[in-house]
Amino acid sequence: MIVSFATAVSAQSIWKEQKNPGWKSATGVQQYENLLWQAAQKKDWLAVESHMASNFVYEDASGTKDKAQRIADLKQMTISDVTLSDANVTPSGNHAIVTYTMGGNRYMSVWQQQKSGWVQVAMSVISTK
Repeated sequence: MIVSFATAVSAQSIWKEQKNPGWKSATGVQQYENLLWQAAQKKDWLAVESHMASNFVYEDASGTKDKAQRIADLKQMTISDVTLSDANVTPSGNHAIVTYTMGGNRYMSVWQQQKSGWVQVAMSVISTK
C-alpha cells in the first residue's frame, strides 16, 4: 500500500505544479512532457534525446518509428505552440501515462522512472483535424 502511494505521488504530484519548472525541478510527468516539447521547439536536441529512452517507440497514422526516426521528424517540424490541453496523468507502477490535446492532435505518452530519472518510452498521436 505504501509503495503504491509513493509511486502515485512521484508520478503525479499532489502539490501545485510550478509555472516554469526546469528538468530538475519538475514535479510530475505532465511537466516533463511539456518540457520535452519546449526543448524540441527550442531545438535543444541534447535535452530531447536524453529524455527519450533508447528503445523509444512512436506511432502515428504513417506507422511505427524508433527514437532516431522520431527525432529526425521533430527536427523537420516547426513547433509553435506547446500548450497541453485536457491533460490527464495515470500512474502505473514505475510508469505514468499522459494523455492530452495539442495543436489539433490527441497524444498518449508513456514515461518510465529509471535510475537516471523519468524518460519517455512511447508516444502515439491521432490527428483530430
